[in-house]
Amino acid sequence: MESLGLIIVISISVIAVLSIVLIIANNWLKAEPNEALIFTGRKNRVQTKDGQVIVRGWRAIVGGAKLRIPIMERVNRISLMTMNLADVRVEKAYSKEGVPVTIEAVANVKISGDEGMLDRAVERFLGTDARQIQQIIKETLEGQLRDIIGVLTVEELYQKRDMFVNKVLDQAGEELAKIGVIIDIINIQDIRDERGYLEALGIKRTAEVKRDAAIGQAEADRDAMQESETARREGEVVRAEQEKQIAEAEKNRDVAKQDYRGETLAANKKAEQQGPLAEARARQEVVIQEQRVLEEQQKARAKVESAKAQAEEQKSRAEVVIPADAQKQAAILRADGEAKAILMVAEARAKGTQMQLEAEAKGLREKAQAWNAYGKAAQLNLALEAVKAVAEQGAKSIGQVKFDKVIAIDSGNGDGDSAVNRLMTAAPGALVKFMEQMKAATGIDIEKRFQEIADIPDDESAAAPSETVAPPATPKKPKSISNKED
Repeated sequence: MESLGLIIVISISVIAVLSIVLIIANNWLKAEPNEALIFTGRKNRVQTKDGQVIVRGWRAIVGGAKLRIPIMERVNRISLMTMNLADVRVEKAYSKEGVPVTIEAVANVKISGDEGMLDRAVERFLGTDARQIQQIIKETLEGQLRDIIGVLTVEELYQKRDMFVNKVLDQAGEELAKIGVIIDIINIQDIRDERGYLEALGIKRTAEVKRDAAIGQAEADRDAMQESETARREGEVVRAEQEKQIAEAEKNRDVAKQDYRGETLAANKKAEQQGPLAEARARQEVVIQEQRVLEEQQKARAKVESAKAQAEEQKSRAEVVIPADAQKQAAILRADGEAKAILMVAEARAKGTQMQLEAEAKGLREKAQAWNAYGKAAQLNLALEAVKAVAEQGAKSIGQVKFDKVIAIDSGNGDGDSAVNRLMTAAPGALVKFMEQMKAATGIDIEKRFQEIADIPDDESAAAPSETVAPPATPKKPKSISNKED
């Protein structure tokens, strides 16, 4: 039972929803672009263009849609389509001159969709048949045409149709706007009268045209005759002027001929005189040209000599100056190198000398210590070493004397003083003489010194205090040698 009740509720809900949708679909009304929907039955507050709010019993919808409330509202449609009035006809309408005129026209009109004009049309044509609306508009338009014809002449109606149509649009349009209708187009198709006024105007106009044509022909003939006579006279004038010009030209020609003859004779005479003058001028020109040639040759020689001098100068510079500069730079570099080499050699020698002297000083110190240790023997050894050195130098000097052959001749006296004995005893005797000469030259008695050394007891010589031998002075380092070029 509960499920059955639920199904019934759902069915009723669905039916209710569908009913609401159908009601809305059937009452949701849309206005086509060429129509207006008029909702009536309820009061509606509407704001006008000037801002006023009015209350009325209907509402117009143009180009939109609105939901109609069933039972409470009713909807009418009013067409905004163009209506063609093909039989607008005004018969025997009197013009300003009192001429009865018949006019046939065609007009396209429609109900305006503007808010104010649509309100007027709704109030007048809602629920009215379209034929009745067209008839009302047609009668209104014909009445306005009749009024306009009464203020215009037949000529203005016939000849100034644009002005006539504009008046119709202005005046009739203003009247039709009062019922919410506008005129799109109006065309005047025919204008005629039953009394032949327009025909008479045509005849008059035709006569005027013929008259104007005859007058124009006569004036054209006259103008043609005048122009022909004028052209003839102008031709005579031109011919006379041409004859005058011809005569003037012939006179000028004759004068020119005479002038030409005179100029020819003068030219011939002048030409006869011009021969020697031209020859002299030619010689003068030749001399001038020769002088110019000589000047040009001299200038060319001067240029050649100048070029040679410049070439010699360049050659001399290339052969002498540039090599001299190169030699000078080489000499400077060589002198710098030699100076540096000499300085390095001097420094090396000074260093070697210093090391040698230091070694000798060390040897002397060691010798002094040995002498102090050995006493008399050391002193004797030192003395003998000095004598030995002197003897070696003497022997070296004697050894430099070259003897090819030494011959000793013995006299054979037997007294022991032969040449051979003297030769064998020459060296010891020379040593004795050397000691005597040293004593005479220096005052040092070497033999006595040897004797004193030999007489010193060994214990005294050993107890004698050691004498310190001062090391030799360190040689000064040679100054650097610099070679500067002034």
